[in-house]
Formats: sequence, C-alpha cells, structure tokens
Amino acid sequence: MLAGLKKVFPCLACGKVLCSKASLKRHVADKHASRQEEYRCAICERVYCSRNSLMTHIYTYHKTRPTMLLPPPPHHAPPPPATHSDVKF
Repeated sequence: MLAGLKKVFPCLACGKVLCSKASLKRHVADKHASRQEEYRCAICERVYCSRNSLMTHIYTYHKTRPTMLLPPPPHHAPPPPATHSDVKF
C-alpha cells in the first residue's frame, strides 16, 4: 500500500465507504440485516433494530453510559441457580 493512502471498505448494498472491516460489518448488521429484534430506549422510547444503535443513541443523545440502562446481552447472562434436582447423589 502506498504511503498516505488508507484502505477503505465499501458497503456493497448502499455504497457507503467505511474505514475498517469491523465498521463495515457493524454497518451491514445495523442497516441491512433482517430485523429479528427491536431495542427500545428506556428514556425516550425510540426503537432501534440493533443493540449497538441503541447504545450509540443513549450515549449521544442522553449523555449517559448505555450499560447503566441496558441488561447484558443474552450470551453474557449468568447461568440459572442450581436446584436440588441438579444435585446427584
């Protein structure tokens, strides 16, 4: 790569040019992926189609850390507590 030139990552769906592969992946997920869940702002009730978009909204418009308002993503949920039926004798 030549000095001074940066690698760019164009979106094939809309042509937007992003500066990293991670940014392109997030853009495609936020703007072009099929919508399976919706994420609602607990402050103003605005709805977003990705957790990332909601977190950006909360931080930008409400000037607070999104993690204080959001439950952890599903894959970070702690396991359920053990019950007596789980114990083997």
